[in-house]
Amino acid sequence: IMTATRSPTMAPVTAWTAMALASFMILLCTMDSGMKGVVGSTHVRPSPKKLGSVKQRKGQASLFKSRDVSVHATESTPKGLKGIKKVGIIGAGIGGLATAVALHRYCGITPYIFEKRGKYADFGKGTGISVAPHGLDALKHIDDGAFEKALKTGKWMEALETEAYGKVKVDASLVEWPKKYGYPGILIRWADIHKILMETAEDIGVPIKFCSKLEEIQSDGKDGPVKVKFEGEDEPEEFDLLIGSDGINSVVRELVFDPDKVFEPKPVGRWLTRAVLPATDEVLSIIKKEGEKLCIRENRHAFLLLNLGNGYAKWCAYTKVLPGDSTYVPKSGKESKDYMLGEAFKLYPEVQKLADMTPTNEIFSSNLKQMETPLNTWISNRVILLGDSAHALTPTLGQGANMAMEDALQLAVSLKGTESVEDGLEHYESIRLPRTTTVLDYNVKFARDQNLEKEEDKEQSFFSPDEFENYIFSTMGATKPRKPETAMQQKQFG
Repeated sequence: IMTATRSPTMAPVTAWTAMALASFMILLCTMDSGMKGVVGSTHVRPSPKKLGSVKQRKGQASLFKSRDVSVHATESTPKGLKGIKKVGIIGAGIGGLATAVALHRYCGITPYIFEKRGKYADFGKGTGISVAPHGLDALKHIDDGAFEKALKTGKWMEALETEAYGKVKVDASLVEWPKKYGYPGILIRWADIHKILMETAEDIGVPIKFCSKLEEIQSDGKDGPVKVKFEGEDEPEEFDLLIGSDGINSVVRELVFDPDKVFEPKPVGRWLTRAVLPATDEVLSIIKKEGEKLCIRENRHAFLLLNLGNGYAKWCAYTKVLPGDSTYVPKSGKESKDYMLGEAFKLYPEVQKLADMTPTNEIFSSNLKQMETPLNTWISNRVILLGDSAHALTPTLGQGANMAMEDALQLAVSLKGTESVEDGLEHYESIRLPRTTTVLDYNVKFARDQNLEKEEDKEQSFFSPDEFENYIFSTMGATKPRKPETAMQQKQFG
């Protein structure tokens, strides 16, 4: 029996590089449903049509199809999972909601979701994300309706202007992604895509309990139930499978997989100040005049201006922490706004003007962190990890939400029709852990290089930016069925 308890306590600007740098600025690891603390004992096992006008494109959502649907599970009538009657998910972020919807669609299971925050308490406030072609592919196979809503709500990525030390370059190759990869990339408010998934989950009857703070997990072996105790509750909840999708500061990871905090995400030497605000005429006039752009005018600060669609815009600024500096991060909206309007960003009057227009309660600052070393396993008896809980990233490559949706789909595909829950979970891990480790390794290298002045000090990567783009987009998540179901799948997956 295992019981764990909480105590009270400037590369060349290619198409991929443009998106990666943009994502570095716009994505924040806010899908955090976890809490910090100390744990007790635990056990760890060692082609669509060419882009047209905005009006035309709004009607194209239904045209997109998987580049190869055969790599995804076929959809027969779900019959449920042998040995699993009740599934619990910790965390109602993008990964947790996507997992609930995918399990319902492919496995006939309706999980229970537990979230520490209140229903409308700062879910993704001040944050916009990019959903890349492979993320949209996963979303489409999770739920067609959610996919179409996301395409219609977000702003399709077409071009990004980069101004670096006085030199300006416009990369318009992003407009070719639908033709090249089967899907566009979109920019969207975190709150918008979260709402889409939340409504999808509620429509299929997924129970979501808010204000539920995880306190203790007890697992009775590989076949036994998982008992979960929440703060303020007299009796524990009992599940046949518990999924930890509670963000970068995951309580599930800490309690079950990492009590000594060996894999706890570490600061990477940068922090972000950002805001999402209504795209008024005045705001749009600044963005249209300046362009959707990433701007770097000196080696410690930069900013990004973006239109997120659905009536919202985004400004974001980063500060690099120099060697020997204390890690100062503004603690409030007022401190953040005062910082933005001060000397640090005097070379960036565009973003200062937007910061001045933004209410203080809509401005946020965050210290960027990520895992530096991947976990050895995501499985401990009937407890598993998913999304940032398993592979926490900085937004350097814009892969947080994309990887979480791939995880969600693959878990459902791996468990579909399985005779053994253990086999299904191990298959999920065997597909997802290598892919996310590759992304994590590249992300760590890319993030580290952003703090280095000299090219000769930067590590030689196993991927060029173009090679990484092709790897991450062309595989479309490599989502594989648990067993080959057709001759073509047998040939593909052996």
